[in-house]
Amino acid sequence: MGFLKRIITVIKHPLALLHPHNYCNEALIAYIRNGGGRVGKGTRFISSSRCNIDPGRLSYITIGENCCLSVVSILAHDYSWYTLLESCGDLLPDSGGEVVIGNNVFIGYNALILKDTHIGDNVIIGARSVVKGNIPPNTVWAGVPAKQICTIEEYYQKKVKKRLADACSRRDHIIKVKGRIPSVKEMGMFGYLFLKRTEENYIKYIKDIEFNGVKDAPIVRSFFFTSQPLFPSYEEFLNYENKCTQ
Repeated sequence: MGFLKRIITVIKHPLALLHPHNYCNEALIAYIRNGGGRVGKGTRFISSSRCNIDPGRLSYITIGENCCLSVVSILAHDYSWYTLLESCGDLLPDSGGEVVIGNNVFIGYNALILKDTHIGDNVIIGARSVVKGNIPPNTVWAGVPAKQICTIEEYYQKKVKKRLADACSRRDHIIKVKGRIPSVKEMGMFGYLFLKRTEENYIKYIKDIEFNGVKDAPIVRSFFFTSQPLFPSYEEFLNYENKCTQ
């Protein structure tokens, strides 16, 4: 029965042949949990088949709810003791160390999380960062080794100031590459800037946009209907001039 199930899985998910434990997000989460690790609800690995989660220390790993992890590596052990056995003649095996990731954490592309690391809630870890130690909640970290860049509130204020510039950058990129005005759908999530708050607009333009791998996410729906557009129409937005380099 197990063999038949395996064949069916490979037919449905060809990547399962090369990546039996992480061919999709659900498979990787099940693998971590089966090994004694903990993964909260709503957490997603963006590219699960390219992630490296310490197979020998899964029970040391805890990942909270509503996290978004890109191509990440998590190590809960240190194998350098083998060099000491050769060079110093002493056996000092590693006990392993916990990796605890809080709720609502984003970890960027190719980041490495080392053992004995505790990351608080509402944290952003930049791409290619190497993280070890205690990372306080509500902060943004990046670098090798990772250092605190700013607080979440400071990062939020920077993004707010760039809101319109980012939207214009998306609009102007499509115009440059395709030689035409972008459709509303091509503007993606930026549609909230100019769409009237109607069920029809939500279904037509927003509902199928994935938020951390989920379509029609409740948090996106709630934001759409409780916020107000900044432009009265799409045409007004298209005519808006903004220096995207600001």
